[in-house]
Amino acid sequence: MNRHTSTPRRLPLAGLVLAFVAGPCATAGAAPTAQAIDTLPLVGQGTAAPTTFNIRFYTNCDDDGMGSLRQAVNASVSGDSVRASPTLSCSTITLQSPLTFGQADLDIQGLGSGRTTITAAASVDGGLINHIGSGRLNLQFLTLTGGHKYNSSAQAKGGCVYSAGDVAINGSRITGCMAKGLGSQAAVGGGVFSEGLTSLRLSEVSGNVAASASGTYTSGGGMYAVGGVDMDRSVVAANAATTTTNSWGGGFTTPGAVTIVNSAIINNQARVSGGAHIHPASGSVNTITNTTVSGNSAWRVGGLTCVGGTFTIASSTITANVSLFGDSGGRIIGGGLDLGAGTHTIVSTLVTGNLVADADFIDSINLSGSSGASLGTGGNHDHISGSTLALPSGTITTPSQLLPLALNGASRPTHALRPTDPDVDAGSAPSGQTYDQRGAPFLRTVGAQADIGAFELDPDLIFRDAFDASIPTIPVPSL
Repeated sequence: MNRHTSTPRRLPLAGLVLAFVAGPCATAGAAPTAQAIDTLPLVGQGTAAPTTFNIRFYTNCDDDGMGSLRQAVNASVSGDSVRASPTLSCSTITLQSPLTFGQADLDIQGLGSGRTTITAAASVDGGLINHIGSGRLNLQFLTLTGGHKYNSSAQAKGGCVYSAGDVAINGSRITGCMAKGLGSQAAVGGGVFSEGLTSLRLSEVSGNVAASASGTYTSGGGMYAVGGVDMDRSVVAANAATTTTNSWGGGFTTPGAVTIVNSAIINNQARVSGGAHIHPASGSVNTITNTTVSGNSAWRVGGLTCVGGTFTIASSTITANVSLFGDSGGRIIGGGLDLGAGTHTIVSTLVTGNLVADADFIDSINLSGSSGASLGTGGNHDHISGSTLALPSGTITTPSQLLPLALNGASRPTHALRPTDPDVDAGSAPSGQTYDQRGAPFLRTVGAQADIGAFELDPDLIFRDAFDASIPTIPVPSL
């Protein structure tokens, strides 16, 4: 639940102020209120936070006209916040055409992901939300679903969300969206595409598809983020990049740097890099902490491909990912994690139980690296069985005893440890890491020392999964 602190991390930028004033538009000043704590702030790239901005309310679920979301967005200027009225009595807005706008910065809020849904009529093929401004689009407390972006003249980008700038998604779900390239065109970002950074906080991106009618390149079944990915307490699940020839990153693809904490990347699918394809520039610094990567599948590298820059992976679990083939161009590749050139650090992390289909679980390579890849001396307390890279002394290499993927008392799935698992009390907790992937009250260290992986076993803690929660599975796309 925390990143080097015991309190939830707030994404940078100054806070929005919530001012509920009668009428469709209110002006907010700089004095924060308690109601603003869970909102994401707005600011353009490289600009100062606005001290005054408008809050515009939509009061009905009509596609257009007075009181509609579209009318409120069209009336806004850069930096404004468009919010559902607290008295909004309907729950679903069905757009008859894409919601397209050019403000640099805009914030759009609902009343909660279970209370406000934005979808599109079946005839709409230009996506749901198209932000052509160069700043930042905030999407908060919403469900976006049913968006389709079909394109025969250029790449299809973002089935539900397209942004020419950054996208910050907070307390929201992006699900059941598709970007599809027609003719010879490719598709990128089945759910979300951004030219900048994509941030997820307490959100889910699931059941989205990037597809190509002719088998051309597709990438980022759930998300494609040119400027990198920042995930905090979020789930990317059951997304697919589908094509008959060349698809990458079932969960997401980014050529930018990543910071991923307390999250889960599960049950995604592509031909290469089922979970995610991460290829930032050389010299970039990337971190994955307290995160589960599981159940993803691909022809090659079922879990994560991490090439370019250096990667630090700490207190994470990479397991149960499946690759059909264990080699590429004569190089042996792992089913769970494939690292590019550079010196990487793996700390208190479990990379085991991944399957390469032309081997078996015992003989499968779980971790691999391209020429020039190595693990640094800072790595320790790991459980890695089957690796093409030299492992630090003391690394556990025996088969794991993990239980199947489950919610385990939280909303982000994990693999629980058995009391007899060698990973129990065999790991280490980086400074400031108070909780395991699930957040409070699940402590990071119980007993003599922390366990290896994203889950901490506490025999004295009894938990019950939420009765209305489930783990998303791969959808069957209608191509």
